[in-house]
Amino acid sequence: MREEILRMENVTCKYDGITFLDHINLNIFKGEIMGLIPINSQGKSWLFNLLCQNYPIDYGRIYINNQLVNYYEHSAYNRNRVYIIEKKSKLIQDLSVSDNIFVLKRGFRKYIINRKVLNKQVNLFLEEMNVSIDPDELVMNLNSYEQCIVELLKAIISGSKLIVISDISNILSVVDLSKLLDLIKSYSEKGFTFLYVGNHHEEVFKICDRVALMKDGRIIRVLDEKELTEDNIKAYTISFEDAKPSAPKYDGQGILKFENVSTNHLKNMSFTIEKGECVVFFDTNNMIYSDLLQIMNGEMMPGQGEIIWNQKRFTSKLAKNALENGIAVIVENATVNMLFQNLSYVENLYFLIERKLKSVKNKSKVLKSIITEYENIVGQEIYETDISKLGLTSLYNLVYYRIHLYKPKVVFCLQPFSGADMYLRKHIADLIRELKRKGIAVIILAVSISDTLTIADRFLVIENGSIVKEFSKEKFSSLRSIV
Repeated sequence: MREEILRMENVTCKYDGITFLDHINLNIFKGEIMGLIPINSQGKSWLFNLLCQNYPIDYGRIYINNQLVNYYEHSAYNRNRVYIIEKKSKLIQDLSVSDNIFVLKRGFRKYIINRKVLNKQVNLFLEEMNVSIDPDELVMNLNSYEQCIVELLKAIISGSKLIVISDISNILSVVDLSKLLDLIKSYSEKGFTFLYVGNHHEEVFKICDRVALMKDGRIIRVLDEKELTEDNIKAYTISFEDAKPSAPKYDGQGILKFENVSTNHLKNMSFTIEKGECVVFFDTNNMIYSDLLQIMNGEMMPGQGEIIWNQKRFTSKLAKNALENGIAVIVENATVNMLFQNLSYVENLYFLIERKLKSVKNKSKVLKSIITEYENIVGQEIYETDISKLGLTSLYNLVYYRIHLYKPKVVFCLQPFSGADMYLRKHIADLIRELKRKGIAVIILAVSISDTLTIADRFLVIENGSIVKEFSKEKFSSLRSIV
């Protein structure tokens, strides 16, 4: 009989009249890689919190390693031996690898632990993983993949009963993700147990033994290994196709051109971006995006090659006024990093236009004009004075319609679908299409192929800083073979 590591029986959690977990039933066995696909985001964070610590629940029971750890009549608040590896690292950045793995509090190490002993243990595990990391290296100097390895090692050494891997493909290149998945498979064969959480079934199906589908705080179906097919998932997905007429094409109106451009990470890169098109830059090594963005905002100039912007040579002077010259950026997690909580909805919408106009004699008149134009698009939320009251969909509207209003010639979108559930990803895709309809070129910088193909006109594959393949929309069906 298989050993059960986790069993949740009818677990229900409510708060402020909202049911976040609704009679959750889930079991995971020792040595299994169990998948979880949250069709929407409801209940996901609550589930993670309950796995790690025994908070009060309204109904049900939770067993870990066949021991009852939490039930509706009594919650001890104690922590469980569960470790979650996700986008935001839990490691202390200014401590070494060894200190992060073994030491709980700074200042204690030199009194109770011999560094040579620790490093020897760490090296044994790293050699087994075929990973080269110096145990004395500060975590802040490690890349995303190396930090994931350190967290995985910490979970294994600490004896975690369940290791949760959540949305990790948002920060890892395809190459690094493949290596991490191989390690997960290897450790599952040694008896370690994993819950692999991802928004895309293509990714989750590759590695998991079974997959649970979660929606509105409920497990609505569990797919066994033989059921992990496109046909079985289709009923739980929505179409990302454009419901509106396609954006117009502007062939021959190139606005951005790179000619043999090289930096530390770009290698003889050449491409042309046309007005109103959407091009995906798919970097299999996740190494070029910083250089590319630094060039466009004037923080770096290429060591060789030439850049043509809007029929003119791209200079450092032009780059330092990138936004005023029609180059915009939407960063990852844009609702957190690009909006101002102290400003109203319409003032946030107006923020970039104010920079373009520089001196505005009648600001109230401009704001009134913006409200008139966008009320029919976003509705009554345009009158909201406290944007913290808005949901994610409304906040993404604000991010993208601010760009829509400003109307740059090109916008760079860094990982636009990162961390979003299926419904929000569909909405973001539609917002990008609205930019295209206005003639704005969209460059998507991505490390994951998922979702981008529904909105892209071209797809560039980049390896080790060079463009190695280019796919037109007509050839997207062959793209799956490269990831």
